[in-house]
Amino acid sequence: MKNILYVFVALITLFSSCDKNTDPVFDKSPEQRLSSVLSEYKAKLTQGDGYWIAYYSGSAILMKFNEDNTVEFKSTYDGGKEDKTVTYRVGASQVPELVFENYTVFQALYEANRSTGEYEFLFDHISDDRIDFISKTDLGDIKTKLTFFKGTPEDIDKVKAMIAKFAKMSFFKKVLVAGTSYEAMLITIPGEATLQVVDEDGSISSKKYDFEVTKDGLLFSPEITIDGIDVASFIYDEGKGQFIANAGGKNISIEVGAKPTAPQKGIYSDFMKTNFKVIENYSYALDSVQPLLKQDIPLLSAFQIYVQWGYVLAYAPKHVDGKWAGFSAFTFAENPDAADELLVAWDSRIYGQWWKDIYYNDGGQKLLGFILDPNGLYIMKAGLDSYYLISNSDPSQYVLVE
Repeated sequence: MKNILYVFVALITLFSSCDKNTDPVFDKSPEQRLSSVLSEYKAKLTQGDGYWIAYYSGSAILMKFNEDNTVEFKSTYDGGKEDKTVTYRVGASQVPELVFENYTVFQALYEANRSTGEYEFLFDHISDDRIDFISKTDLGDIKTKLTFFKGTPEDIDKVKAMIAKFAKMSFFKKVLVAGTSYEAMLITIPGEATLQVVDEDGSISSKKYDFEVTKDGLLFSPEITIDGIDVASFIYDEGKGQFIANAGGKNISIEVGAKPTAPQKGIYSDFMKTNFKVIENYSYALDSVQPLLKQDIPLLSAFQIYVQWGYVLAYAPKHVDGKWAGFSAFTFAENPDAADELLVAWDSRIYGQWWKDIYYNDGGQKLLGFILDPNGLYIMKAGLDSYYLISNSDPSQYVLVE
C-alpha cells in the first residue's frame, strides 16, 4: 500500500513539474509552429553558399538561394536563355512549398514537356546534402519528384562537359553485369532511357526510365532495374570510357558497343508500311535542331516524314504563310549495300512558302545532313509503330519517329 502511495505522490509531483515547465512546443500556436518550420526550410536553402543543383527533364539547373529572397539560375536548357535572378519564398498553402515568384527555367521546361513536366513542388524530405520535393498538382498516387543536391558554382560547367562527352557516344550502349551472362541495351534520348532485354524466347522486353546526365555520370529516376538489381546512378570512368556502378554486390557497367552485325529481318518493310511519321525526339548530338529552327520559325511544332509520298515537312500550325513547309521528292529506299537499312535520296524539290527558313537554318541543314547520310540509316524497333533511325556515318546522331 505504501508503494502505491509513493507512486501516486510521484505522479502528482511529475504532473506538477510538467505544468510548471510546459514543453515550449505547446506554447506556440499552429501559425507559429508553421512559421518556425518555414524559417528552418529557408535556412536550409541558404546554408553555406546557397548553391543547389537539380536534374530535370533532360536539363541541369544550378540555383543560388540568397538571404534577400532572390535565387540565381544557371542551366543547360536552351543554351542558358532562361538564366536569370528571380525572387522566391518558402510558403505554405496546405503544406510547405517553394514558390518562384517569376518565370523560371522550371516553367519553360514545363511548357516544353507538358505531358511530363511540372513546376510546382512541395517539400517532402530534407537532409544536409539534398532536398526532395513532390508535385503540387499531380492527382494520382505516383507523384512527379524533384531533388535538389548540394552544389558548387562549378557544377553547371561540369555538367556541360559531361553532356558534351555523352553527346558523342554511339546509340549502341551495352549494359553488363560482371560475373554473369546478363547483357542489355540502353537507349538514351534527352531525359529518357529505355532498357531493352532479349528474353529467353527471343522476344524483346523494354522499360523506360527518366534519366539525367549529371556532373559526374548518369542519374536514373526511378532506379533502373538491371538483372534484378536497382541502380540509382552511374559514375563515368574516363580511363575505361564506361559508366560504372556497384550495387547489390555486383559491378555493373554501361559500355559503348558496336552496331549489331545484322538488323532485325524485315524491319525496312515494317518501317515503310506506315506513310506518316513524326520525329518525336532527337539524340543529344541532334538536340540543337529544334532550338536552332525556332529562332527563325518560333511556332514550329515538329517535323513530319511521309515515307511513301516522299515529303519531309516542318509543321507550324499557326504560321501566317501556311501550316507546312519543307521538301518533297525524297526516296526512302532499302540500302542496296545493307539489307533492311534505309538509304534516303532527295531530288532537291521544295514545298510551302517558308522552306527557306528551314533550308538556310543551321538546324535545318543539320537535320537534312542526318536524313541524307550517304552511308544510310540503321533502323531499330522502338515500339508498336515507332522506330529509331541511326546514322551509319555517326551513330551518335539518331532520332525517334512514331
